[in-house]
Amino acid sequence: MDTVLTTFAIAGLQLEAPNGDNVELIVSEIDAVMRRYPWIQMIVCPELAACGTDPQAAEPRNGPKEQRFQEVASQHGIWLLPGSLFESEGEHVFNMTPVIAPDGKVIARHRKLFPWLPYENGVTAGDQHTVFEVPGVAKFGVSICYDMWYPETIRALVWQGAEVILHPNLTSSIDRDVEKSMIRAHAAQNQCYFFDVNLADTVGVGESTIAGPGGEIIYMAGKGREIIPLKLDINYLHEVRKHGWNNLGQPLKSFRDSQVSYPQYDDKNGSEALDALGPLTMASREN
Repeated sequence: MDTVLTTFAIAGLQLEAPNGDNVELIVSEIDAVMRRYPWIQMIVCPELAACGTDPQAAEPRNGPKEQRFQEVASQHGIWLLPGSLFESEGEHVFNMTPVIAPDGKVIARHRKLFPWLPYENGVTAGDQHTVFEVPGVAKFGVSICYDMWYPETIRALVWQGAEVILHPNLTSSIDRDVEKSMIRAHAAQNQCYFFDVNLADTVGVGESTIAGPGGEIIYMAGKGREIIPLKLDINYLHEVRKHGWNNLGQPLKSFRDSQVSYPQYDDKNGSEALDALGPLTMASREN
């Protein structure tokens, strides 16, 4: 009997959103997507698209913005990652992406592990890798923007079982081309789908990138507003992990079977080379 393909439909919303409160703009975009593509099962929005880049916009956990997105997810019966929001907890502010299930419940919250220092001031780093499961489909990992500059973060998600990486992003700088290379590399090295959704101009530079488990580009957006509805083939991913992309390398199995240790990840081991770099400070004309 022929194998039934397991697919999962995700739409990335590369939005044009001014720097500020855009909750209702995003809600209207989600409504429009679901009218046009009623087969979509999950929607992913860019980093900080809903609240802007000022940490002063932070709300406590389960605040009004998050609750509004819960209503929308429940209304349409979709999985929803509404980009990220600033979340306040005591004196701390986190850059946080909620994962909202089709019944409107928040099942996970990922706090950005690496705020973009020295620019993303006033934001506290998270300390947990976030993986969740869509029952009967796959495990998904969550990464926010600068997190992906650290290969350890994506490897940790895959080590916990992630097969698809969801990556809300807000890149507005000239290093976007480097990030697109990283997306492909992460996907190939970890034999996973990498679903990156950036903010469109004028705040971001767009070019959202979705890569497959061989590092192949499935879709790359332009710089302006785009809706990106795709069906990911989970069975294809399983085949790549079993036999390698085009029956070539099987890096996850080799990583699993390796006897190499990595002393750089032992917090008892310092690094003279890294210590010599000096403090993390803002560049200036003097330095």
